[in-house]
Amino acid sequence: MTLPAPAQANPAQADPAKAAAPQSHAGHYYLQGVMETGSELMLDPRGRFEWYLVYGALDLFAEGTWRQDGGTIVLTSEKAKGMPEPGFKTLTLTVRDADLIPPDGKGAYVLAPAQ
Repeated sequence: MTLPAPAQANPAQADPAKAAAPQSHAGHYYLQGVMETGSELMLDPRGRFEWYLVYGALDLFAEGTWRQDGGTIVLTSEKAKGMPEPGFKTLTLTVRDADLIPPDGKGAYVLAPAQ
């Protein structure tokens, strides 16, 4: 996954909500602990995300904005031109240590090791 370069030189002036996303949770996450399912989540430090999930013949995608709300990370998808309908409108992940836990409590998005 490749996130686009920022359109503005100073994102804090363009959109304070995006600038408020905590960099401590930004990174590349992989879903672990869910059999026969592949999923990745990219949280950009500027408050943007990209997500996909593959389960059998089902492929879901989403991109949009993210923010921290207490002990959760809230993903809000946006319809993107040329992309399929987002896999969700809003997804709330619970922060547990360095992991992000999906709403059903199955598996965890684990931060990829630094390369």
